[in-house]
Amino acid sequence: MLKGRERHGAGEVIAVDRNYVPMQEVSRRRALCAVVAGRAHVLNPATFERHRNLDGSLELIIFPHAQACSDSKLLIGRLERRVLRRDHYLCQYEGCQRKATTVDHVIPLCQGGSTTWQNLVGCCLLCNQTKGGRTPDQAGMVLKRQPKGPRAHLFERFEELLKRASAA
Repeated sequence: MLKGRERHGAGEVIAVDRNYVPMQEVSRRRALCAVVAGRAHVLNPATFERHRNLDGSLELIIFPHAQACSDSKLLIGRLERRVLRRDHYLCQYEGCQRKATTVDHVIPLCQGGSTTWQNLVGCCLLCNQTKGGRTPDQAGMVLKRQPKGPRAHLFERFEELLKRASAA
């Protein structure tokens, strides 16, 4: 018996709101259920035309009554857990292979940094204490990768889908 993605097809479907702003990636099964229930419509990525038939590829759906929330609203509640999950519970400083147990402000609050997705990284306690109230440059530390918002990968995938559709 096939499981998960093998049964329903590979990949995820991008769900957009009424303003064509990407909200989230959903499984093919959830996308099909939403379309069949009438809550969503299949979109042609090249023209943004809605159609009800499920022929062809299912890559993009629209929820006409939904509106995406801002990234700042995604910071509310359990911020530390969300940042650690985004960073796969690994310390984000070069040369460190330890598990991330704390969240660090890349630009510290005492130097005018803010509590945003782009300024927070998961790191181990030792790296957090070593860096202290300094920026990574001041502390001589290098980030493995720049922190991004929770939906940055979604926007990148959405842009790639649109480019592919317009080239075809």
